[in-house]
Amino acid sequence: MATEIALILLVALAFPVAAIAGLLLALGLRRRTAALELRLTRLEAQIAAAVVPPARIEEAPSPPEEAAAPPEEETTPERLEPAADEPPAEALRPAPPHAAPAPPDFEEQLGSRWAVWVGGVALALGGILLVRYSIEQGWFGPGARIAAAALFSLALVTAGEWFRRQEGTGGLAGLPSAHVPGVLTAAGTISAFATAYAAHALYGFLGPAAAFALLGAIAVATMIAAALHGPALAPLGLVAALATPLLVASDEPKPWPVVIYLAFVVAAAYGLARLRLWRRLAQASAAGAALWGVVLILGAATGEHLPAMTHVIAQTALAAAFLVADPHRGTSDDAALPDFLALAVMAAFAALAVFAGDLAGDGGTRAAFTGVVAALQLVAGLAFAPAAGTTLLAAAVTAAALALWPVARLAAAEQPTVLPGPGGVPQPEALTFYLGFATVAGLAIGAAALRRLARGPRLPLVTAAFYAAAATTGVLALLLVVYWRVTAFSRSVPFGLAAGLLALAFVGATHLLRQRDDGTSPAIRLGIGATASAALAALALGLTFALDKGMLTVAFALSALAAAFVANRVGIPALRHAVGGVGLVVLGRIAWDPTIAGDDLGRTPILNWLLWGYGMPAASFWSAAQILARDGRDRVTRLCESLAILFAALLVFFEIRHFVHDGDPFAPDTGHVETGLFATTGLLFSLAMVRLDAARPDVVYRLASLAFGACTLIVAGFGLAAGQNPLFTGESVEGGALVNSLLVSYLLPAVAAAALALVARQTRPQWYVRTAAVVALALHVLYTGLEIRRLFQGDVVALWRPTGQAELWAYSAALIVVGALILAVGLLRGNRFLRLASAPYILAAVLKVFLFDLANLEGALRALSFIGLGLVLVAIGLAYQRLLARRPDQAAQTPGAPGA
Repeated sequence: MATEIALILLVALAFPVAAIAGLLLALGLRRRTAALELRLTRLEAQIAAAVVPPARIEEAPSPPEEAAAPPEEETTPERLEPAADEPPAEALRPAPPHAAPAPPDFEEQLGSRWAVWVGGVALALGGILLVRYSIEQGWFGPGARIAAAALFSLALVTAGEWFRRQEGTGGLAGLPSAHVPGVLTAAGTISAFATAYAAHALYGFLGPAAAFALLGAIAVATMIAAALHGPALAPLGLVAALATPLLVASDEPKPWPVVIYLAFVVAAAYGLARLRLWRRLAQASAAGAALWGVVLILGAATGEHLPAMTHVIAQTALAAAFLVADPHRGTSDDAALPDFLALAVMAAFAALAVFAGDLAGDGGTRAAFTGVVAALQLVAGLAFAPAAGTTLLAAAVTAAALALWPVARLAAAEQPTVLPGPGGVPQPEALTFYLGFATVAGLAIGAAALRRLARGPRLPLVTAAFYAAAATTGVLALLLVVYWRVTAFSRSVPFGLAAGLLALAFVGATHLLRQRDDGTSPAIRLGIGATASAALAALALGLTFALDKGMLTVAFALSALAAAFVANRVGIPALRHAVGGVGLVVLGRIAWDPTIAGDDLGRTPILNWLLWGYGMPAASFWSAAQILARDGRDRVTRLCESLAILFAALLVFFEIRHFVHDGDPFAPDTGHVETGLFATTGLLFSLAMVRLDAARPDVVYRLASLAFGACTLIVAGFGLAAGQNPLFTGESVEGGALVNSLLVSYLLPAVAAAALALVARQTRPQWYVRTAAVVALALHVLYTGLEIRRLFQGDVVALWRPTGQAELWAYSAALIVVGALILAVGLLRGNRFLRLASAPYILAAVLKVFLFDLANLEGALRALSFIGLGLVLVAIGLAYQRLLARRPDQAAQTPGAPGA
């Protein structure tokens, strides 16, 4: 037994002795290499001095002897001891006085640094391989192996400490750049960690508790050693410390020791990072703590939840102390730019808090945990401006907790109560507690963030934006989440009143911030805009909560009008954008439900819910646009005008359907009357947009005129000409012989199209004017033909009914008469446009007479067709001859004309 122990000791001591001897030999070779390098440098300097021109040498003053030696801080200890065969120091005097030292070459790197690191790895692997070989050969027992490994680890750590202390005394040269102490200590701590783990996991010498304590102590000691040996040891100790709980197996794992252990380990890592200013170590510690938070939350999903909550609270507090408070204490407001790395860490723990809080089964635990985490986030952001984003994280954690809160299940599990709640209505205690927590949390976050914003006029804009967002968006989000969880988006007057009170609170905050505004603080101006916009948003939410049907859209529109008025009076630019935001909300409301007012509209034409639901928003947004235009026409102004035009168009559209279908705007069928009214409406809207654009050119009017014109063309082409034409559908023509539905369906839009063509001549391109004229002519021709058929066929003018000769002759006569009348008016008024407009009628009459009447008419009707056509054509020829004959006389009588 004594022999075996002696052999173990010899083997254990052989490795560190051999390693140290090898390192000393390597250092000796390094000194000789450095001496040779120094001699080479001096020889090169002598050669360079010998080739300098003599004139320049005489001009240059002789440097003092002190300048010949390199500066003390730039020389290593071995270079101060030249070898016996080196040249004297005077040989260095011709060298330039400011020559920079040569950087270490590949040989120096290989010999002085890489060799040390590789040697350290080799030491660790050598010990592991020796232990493995001894196990395979069965040389020693388990106890002897553990003892030898422990002695080997101790020897490496001792050697590392000895080399570190020798650096300070100058006993060994060259070691500071070689990292020898750190490499030896790292190898020793790895070996010690592996030894403790083997004693527990392989041989059972240590129980779970002892192994846990020993492994943690080794890991923490490694991080403490990093304070002496440099940053290379710190990650090693941190990884080992965080991995320790995973390496120790137990039949009954308990989370509480792990939570306490992690709190001490991470605090030690933070402390080391603070001592040596290693920010990356602190961030790595936070990342490890967050990963352990995930593990604890997943493990507590079906078990105990308090350890996971405690871990999240403790780690949030440590991160706030070391990553927020310590680096940013004393930071002035004007230099308080956001620390996004710290915010990322705090956001990670905020996300963990959301999932950890959802583990609790009762409302009290949820409220306590969420309140503590939100308070930590809020205090960190308020006390240290670079972490202002944590105030928004506090609101986010609270909103998420309220969203996941099982308030309905908790209320259903209560015993029925006979005590009345607010307003005399019985209310479960769980609901009362839920609403109370949400109210207190919202008021605390909003008031604290606003107060910090008001006290920081020199804050950068991005930092002030975090406070403003927490005070406005965060609080509004809490209100919306609570409304959703309690009412499931149903109508609620109490929530509407609560939103109204919140709007008043934001108005008061705006007033207070305006009192602090001296015109020089962008942060305060940002806060004013945020609170004013939040007041409008709270009002809009209150209207949403309390109203339904078309009242909601009307309320939104009226609030936009009020915001535009306030923005113009008090000069808050953000309110202009808030008006645009409300407009976009209304636009989304239209896209979701274009009818706005629902199904129950009433049966009274015009004076029904449609007039209120569309007319008030149209008038509100048009008025808001005119108010905003006083300070300039921007995108918000154009948006309001576009919404007003859209609302007006939808009002007319649904009123037409409501009138035609006896109060049912959702009827599936569509007739020629309705289609004609749509075409007339589109043309009149186009006409109005053309007139507005002529008075005040703007892209809104221009695009609106094009849009209405395109819609009218589609309605006329596919509706009146084909789809809803009574010739093809067989639909009855309502009314008498002359005053009937054809007058509304075809003649009225024809007149509107002609008016549009006349008005648009000065402000619209020629293609637009010609298109309107073609639409007018086409609709008039359709009206003329359908009216003739109505006179001969009665109410039903379907094409499949037989056509008599008198009706055929009437078409020719009508084309001739209408064309002649249009030409006569054009000649009398000197209007070239009307003269050209008569040409299609005359041409159509000529073609009909020669192609149809000649083959289908008989007797006197055939003769009358040709006689009438001939007379008209002759009259047209005479009229044009007289017109052409007058032109030279008029030209001669015109002052300034040729020949006058």
